[in-house]
Amino acid sequence: MEGVFNTTGRTNIPDSYTYTPQNEQEAWIAIMHACVAVDDDVADEELDEMAQTMADRALFEGHDIMAYSRNVFYAHVQLGSKLLIDNSVDLISEENRPTLFAHTIQLVLSDSVVSEKEEELIRYLSSALDMDEKEAHEIVRDVLNSNKDKMHP
Repeated sequence: MEGVFNTTGRTNIPDSYTYTPQNEQEAWIAIMHACVAVDDDVADEELDEMAQTMADRALFEGHDIMAYSRNVFYAHVQLGSKLLIDNSVDLISEENRPTLFAHTIQLVLSDSVVSEKEEELIRYLSSALDMDEKEAHEIVRDVLNSNKDKMHP
C-alpha cells in the first residue's frame, strides 16, 4: 500500500498507467488539485476553497464530483502535479481558462502560505493554459488585491 500514499516520489508507476480526465469538469478538479497538492501539504482552507469553487460554478452541476476527485487523487499520486496539468489543459475551453487560472490563484492563497513549489506551478500553469503574460499578471494582481484584507502579515 505504500505506493498509494507516496505523494512525493513517483516510484513503481506502472508503465501502462495513463490519465486523461473524462471531461472539462474533471480537468478543472485535476488542475486545481495539482496546484494545492504540489507542496505535499493540502490545507483545510484549500480544500474548503476548492469545494466552494465547485459549488458556485454551474459547470459542475449534475456531475459526480466525488468520482472525478477519486480519479484525480490517484492520478496525482502516480504522475505528480505537472503531468496532471499537462494531461488536463486541453480539455479546458478557451473561455474558461482565465477563470480557472484565477481560481487556482485563489486556492493557493487560501491558506495564506504560498510555497515556492506552488508559485513555480502557477507559472507553469499559466504557460500550459497558453495565458498571455500580461493577462496572467493582471489576474494575479486582481486576486491578490481582493485578498489583501484576508492575508496575514
